[in-house]
Amino acid sequence: MKRFFPFLLILIFLLFSLFCGKKGPLQPPLPRIPQKIENFELFQRGEKIILEWSNPEAYTDGSRLEGISEIEIWLADQTPSSLGEMKTISQEEFEDRAKLLALVKKSQFPDYQRKKEKTAPTFRYLYKFAAEDATSKILTFALRVKDEKRRKSDFSNLLSITPQILPSPPGHVRLSLFEERIEISWEAPPGHQEQAWAAQVLGYNVYRSEGVEEARLLNSSLLKEKKYEDKDFVFGKTYRYSVRASVNDSSPFLESDDSEAREIEAKDLFAPSPPSGLTAISGPGLITLSWNENREKDLAGYTVWRREEGEEEFSQLTSELISETTYTDRAVEKKKRYDYAITACDRSGNESKKSEIVSEMIKDEFQ
Repeated sequence: MKRFFPFLLILIFLLFSLFCGKKGPLQPPLPRIPQKIENFELFQRGEKIILEWSNPEAYTDGSRLEGISEIEIWLADQTPSSLGEMKTISQEEFEDRAKLLALVKKSQFPDYQRKKEKTAPTFRYLYKFAAEDATSKILTFALRVKDEKRRKSDFSNLLSITPQILPSPPGHVRLSLFEERIEISWEAPPGHQEQAWAAQVLGYNVYRSEGVEEARLLNSSLLKEKKYEDKDFVFGKTYRYSVRASVNDSSPFLESDDSEAREIEAKDLFAPSPPSGLTAISGPGLITLSWNENREKDLAGYTVWRREEGEEEFSQLTSELISETTYTDRAVEKKKRYDYAITACDRSGNESKKSEIVSEMIKDEFQ
């Protein structure tokens, strides 16, 4: 029995090696499916439904998505039942009833890209609904992507909306430039008070853009007055403004379309205030001037002006702008009276009026 035991161990080891290492037939790799669109939003503006989303960047197995060839936009609509009820559509019902609304190809992505970013870009699609669908239908949207090998993702989440009748855009937008603000004013949407079916306007939102950038909301809360002051601007830039009417008072706003956009160049034509508090003190062979500092943010410096007693016109005493609020005139003669004035200049070259005039002369005590 003891001799048989080692032989049994060897036999078990051989059988284990024979069957454990045996491989079955090769299996084809599982197909990689693009992840579905997760970041998907839906809202109405005027007579359009706006869809916004970000494309996925990976397959469902977590590997990097090699590329997207198309975005499919699907739509299913519902009308009230005989009892006048609206029910939420299920995923199965949507897939059975939805129709392909639009196909956005890769070559068209730049046309739908909302803004260029270093991170994943955001895309926007505008759907103009039929007037008869307002308040009478539920519109349900979903998105689906295809990769470069035409493999489709699952549908995104279903988002539904009942289009509302919204006011027309505000009219007669006007812009006025002041030294510390750009004032935007407008009139109420035309006809919205006379038409019984129109939505009640609760307030307004003002949007501003520069160049090709997307307009951004300026006001932090809905505006009740038909006026807004933009104090966050820079001289030398050109700004574009538009206004929307809203029927609700918090984000996401249910707004009209944009008003007609108005553009203004913030050109600095505003001179600084004249320097104040000018004083003159004489000393041995000199007259020293001092004055209060100006508070303008774009102040570039000061110019000192002088005239001798009996002269009508001032002469510029400093060849360049000075930044200090003191100046000593050593080119003076005894027993001569001099008049002095100061002007302030900004970085756009606007010069203030002259300050109040002070007079001084070298006194005999300094002889």
